[in-house]
Amino acid sequence: MKIALISESPSVATGFGVNCVHLTRLLAELRQEVVVFGVCALGQPLDPARYPCRIVPMPRDQREAIELLPAFLSDARPDVLFIHYDLGAVCRFMLAARAAGWAGPIITHVVLDGIPTDDDSLALLRGAVASITPTHAAARYLRDSGVAHVIGAPHPVDPAVFRRLPDRDQLRRAAGLADRFVVGVFGRNVERKQQPRVMLALQQLRLAGRAGDLALYLHCQPRSEDPWLNSWNLAGLARQLGIADQVLFPQDDFRQLAGIPYQRVAGAPPIADPPPGAPPAIPAGYSYVERLNCCDMIVNAPYSGAFELAALEGQLCGVPVAVTDDDGPMAEVVGDSAILLEPVDVGIHSSGGRQHFVAPRTIAAAIDRVRGDADLRADLIRRGLANAARYTMEPLRQAITQVIETVRM
Repeated sequence: MKIALISESPSVATGFGVNCVHLTRLLAELRQEVVVFGVCALGQPLDPARYPCRIVPMPRDQREAIELLPAFLSDARPDVLFIHYDLGAVCRFMLAARAAGWAGPIITHVVLDGIPTDDDSLALLRGAVASITPTHAAARYLRDSGVAHVIGAPHPVDPAVFRRLPDRDQLRRAAGLADRFVVGVFGRNVERKQQPRVMLALQQLRLAGRAGDLALYLHCQPRSEDPWLNSWNLAGLARQLGIADQVLFPQDDFRQLAGIPYQRVAGAPPIADPPPGAPPAIPAGYSYVERLNCCDMIVNAPYSGAFELAALEGQLCGVPVAVTDDDGPMAEVVGDSAILLEPVDVGIHSSGGRQHFVAPRTIAAAIDRVRGDADLRADLIRRGLANAARYTMEPLRQAITQVIETVRM
């Protein structure tokens, strides 16, 4: 069969882009022809030889991309439409495809950023032939809501890539972080990720005189390249909060969509100690995994999330993790292997999904607790490694096989 896969492109460094890589490879294993409607790929680096599919680059703005969908479908002439996105985007693309005259089968890989969600969105999803979702909590909810053929299949993480590096201490010295307790926040500069709450936690600790050895690494652009994503001026906020000397960002040429390699590339500058008196800074040549290894703790406090990959990636690197306790998908991913940050308030997103807001004081207390308790750190590392090791490729492989068989029936 020829499958048109609508997704953020496998060539971009987003969660959807990373999982799209897995989807295209698994579909290729099943000898399916795949053409990707590659949202966010337009204007980004793209090496077609790296992917077992054809990628048609599309704009990063979904509104602009949707306008191009009819022409894409007319040109691609697929047998099946496979939409890989959050529930809101899945519904928008389903409506656009039907409006363009698409009458064929639709399958989805859908994530729910909060449970419960909007009834109208669920009604649309019931029109899919089969759906995959990355958490069992979401799968149960969708089944209970009358969505047919739902499979829970978690995203995989690769322990051969994400691991505790033997030169971790040297990496930290070269970044000027040898004597710091480094808190990392890994996620795009978008409203949902709530980086300012972690910054406010650092400010609270500093005002209380308990932040002398802390450094906060925000793995995102200080100001987003995507103005429609409701991003913050995080560098300006750090100055306003009086913590700019303790907040680190990637190098100036870092772009969220392009990302950086998981592993050190050939020709990268050698790891060397910084000049005397130089302020802490993550060297530009550091890989993504090296940056994870520079951290003593990772905090992910989004108000909603379907599957936070950075938490598992950090756990495989031997880093303790704290994540929002949404009593749903985000909590399911880490179970009892991480510190669950209890929300102080619950709101409702325009999509109907619940928003779980973690107070900065809760984050500050978690940082204080992990920093001050070596036994707790060791236990979180042990539990985290065991938890993340469960997330293999096999469940997703089985799920893709099942949905393809369902379409063929």
